[in-house]
Amino acid sequence: MSERKRQPNVVGGRAVRREVTLTPVQDGQLTVAAERAGRSVPAFLVEAGLQAGGFQTETQRRESIFALFGLREQLARIGNNLNQMSRLLNTEGEVDADLRETLAVIRQKVKAVDSTVELFAAEREVP
Repeated sequence: MSERKRQPNVVGGRAVRREVTLTPVQDGQLTVAAERAGRSVPAFLVEAGLQAGGFQTETQRRESIFALFGLREQLARIGNNLNQMSRLLNTEGEVDADLRETLAVIRQKVKAVDSTVELFAAEREVP
């Protein structure tokens, strides 16, 4: 699956249009830079401008969401391993309080990651 070069579609379209005047060299440089980034020139200009202004771009947002999903999966695996260890310890005796606390912290972190992913997803849906 190849990544889309254009900007994502927006409900109602994009009402604001900007005109940029370039030299042939600048146009060539922008074209090369956009190709290296795997983006169209207009999408590249928007993302580069937003990023330079300190705003999060759609690409960065998508990367953050994927990173959060990966983190959530890792936390879930750790939690699963700890649950298995606690079951084993329960069969042999009392579970250490630290292990119980660790499980509670992991559950809390997984919920925080889920909430952050939902926040990113909700922000993306706003036109």
